[in-house]
Amino acid sequence: MKNEIWKDIPGYEGEYQASTMGRIKSLKRMAVSKNWYTGKPFYHTVPERILKPGRYCKCGHVSVILRRGTNGKPVHQLVMKTFAGEPPEGMEVLHLNGIPTDNRLSNLRYGTRTDNILDVYRQGKLWRKLSVDDVGAIRFGIWCGIRGSDLAAMYGVSQSIISAIKHGRIFSWLP
Repeated sequence: MKNEIWKDIPGYEGEYQASTMGRIKSLKRMAVSKNWYTGKPFYHTVPERILKPGRYCKCGHVSVILRRGTNGKPVHQLVMKTFAGEPPEGMEVLHLNGIPTDNRLSNLRYGTRTDNILDVYRQGKLWRKLSVDDVGAIRFGIWCGIRGSDLAAMYGVSQSIISAIKHGRIFSWLP
């Protein structure tokens, strides 16, 4: 791809690289494996190839497996760690355009959890089931004396969500 820059992923130098276009590749190298029958180790060549990401979570992020037998690593976190360094304390990776599979470096930045939630609402999407307007209406309903169980049924959420809104445990950042 045009102007694609590849760099070693920290902790995986000489094995895996991330690109500014959000792709991850395995580098050609010699690796040790064990023979299933004899248990003896042997060397084999791992070819260079672009890794195909799989689904990371139901929110749409994708991950790749680095080294056999390990858990998947989120691609957006690998790209940012490679090109921007470790995230500052309390920060996470945000997608500027809100598309969790778009892991180009130009689409990623570090920000707080609140920044991430606000970005979702600015893009016209829902963070969970409730919109900003829904939360305002729930607060108004609570103020008017509507029961929490009735509000929960109206908005398709649990009574504990209504209680959490009422007591400021969630959506406290909303005025």
